[in-house]
Amino acid sequence: MDGFARADVLSSLIHLAGTAVFVGVFWFLHRESRIIYFGYWALAWALLSAAMAFNLASMVTGRKLFLAPYALLELAFVASLIFAGASVFGQFDFRVSSAGLVAGLAAVAAYAVGLPSDFKGFYALHSLLLTGAYGWNFFAFQRRWRSGRGTGRKLFSASLLGSSLFYCHYTLLYASLHFSPAAPIPAYLRYHELYDLGLETLLAFSAMMMWMEAQNERLAQVNQELAQSRSEIARRAQLDPLTGLLNRAAFNEACEAREPVSGVVAIIDLDKFKEVNDALGHLTGDEVLANVGSLIKGSVRKDDLAWRWGGDEFVLLFHEQSRESVEERLGALAERLLRFQLRGKGVLPVRISWGAAETVQGSLQLALEEADRQMYAKKRQKLASRAMGAAGS
Repeated sequence: MDGFARADVLSSLIHLAGTAVFVGVFWFLHRESRIIYFGYWALAWALLSAAMAFNLASMVTGRKLFLAPYALLELAFVASLIFAGASVFGQFDFRVSSAGLVAGLAAVAAYAVGLPSDFKGFYALHSLLLTGAYGWNFFAFQRRWRSGRGTGRKLFSASLLGSSLFYCHYTLLYASLHFSPAAPIPAYLRYHELYDLGLETLLAFSAMMMWMEAQNERLAQVNQELAQSRSEIARRAQLDPLTGLLNRAAFNEACEAREPVSGVVAIIDLDKFKEVNDALGHLTGDEVLANVGSLIKGSVRKDDLAWRWGGDEFVLLFHEQSRESVEERLGALAERLLRFQLRGKGVLPVRISWGAAETVQGSLQLALEEADRQMYAKKRQKLASRAMGAAGS
C-alpha cells in the first residue's frame, strides 16, 4: 500500500470514527427531546458509518465487491436526510419523502451497471442528491425555526446551507471528471473525507447547542413559572380569605418595614357586631364581613391599601389624600351600610365607627394609634348621645 493509499485509509478511519460519534450525539438528542427530526439524523449517520465501513473494506482488500453495498448505503443515507427534512415540523410528510426516495431509487438503477467501472459518475450523482438533501433540510429548517434566535439554530441552519453548497461543488467537480476521464484529479480531493468530517462536526456541534439552548429556555420558563407561583403563594398568604382584603400579617409586615407614608390612615369598626353573631349566627356574620370587605374595596383606589385588622376592624391607607376627603368617603360608606341587604333576610343596617389620622412622611403604626384613639372617642360620643336621648325620653 503506497503513501497515498495509506492517507486515504487514514482519512476514512478518522471519518468513520467521527460519524460513529455523531450517531451517539443525535440518538441522545432524539432520546432526550423525543423529536423525530433528530431520530432521522441518527439513522442517517448510522447508515453513513456502515457505508464507510464497506468503502474502507474495499480500499484495504482491493475488492470491488464491497462497493455495491457502499453505494446502496450512501443512497440510504441521502434518503434518511430527506426523511429528516420531511419530519422537521413533527409530522412526517409522505409526499415529499416519497419523491426523495424515488430519486434515490432512480440513482441506483442508473448506476447499477456502470458503478464498478465509473465511480466518478456515481460520485457526481450522489453529490447532486446530497446537494438537494441538505438544501431541502435548510429550507425546511428555516421555515420551521424562522423566529428562532438561538445561536445553535442559526449555526445549524448555516451548516446545512454550507453542506449543500459544498456538495454542489463536488457535483460539478465529479461531473467534469466523469466526462473528461483524462483530466487530472485535484490534489485536495484526496482529503475530501476530512472536509466532510469538518462539516458534519459543525452540524453535530450546532445540534447539541440547539438542545442546550432549548434546555436553558425551558429552565428559564420553569424558573419564571416558579417565581410566579411563589409570588402568587406569597400574595395569597397576605390575603384574608373571607373579605379578600390584606390580612393582619400583611399589616404587621408593612409596619415592620418602617417606610414613611403620606396620606390618611383610617380604622373602621362595626358597631355591636357581636349582637349580629349572637342573634343571626356566625355564618350570617361572615356574610356581613365579606360584603363589608367588598364595599371597602370599592371605596379605595388602586394605589390605596386596605387590611382586615381584626374580627370586625379594618385599616385603610389613603395615599396622598386629605383628611376631609377621606372623612367624606367614609361617611358615604357608612350611608351605604345602613341600607345593607342581607340575603334572604332583607335590610340589615350595619353601623360603623371610624377614626382618621393624617400623616406626612410619618410612621404607619403611629398614624394607626392616632386613628384608633379618634375612633374610640367617637364611640364614646355615640354612647353619650344615646344615653342622653334615653334619659330625655
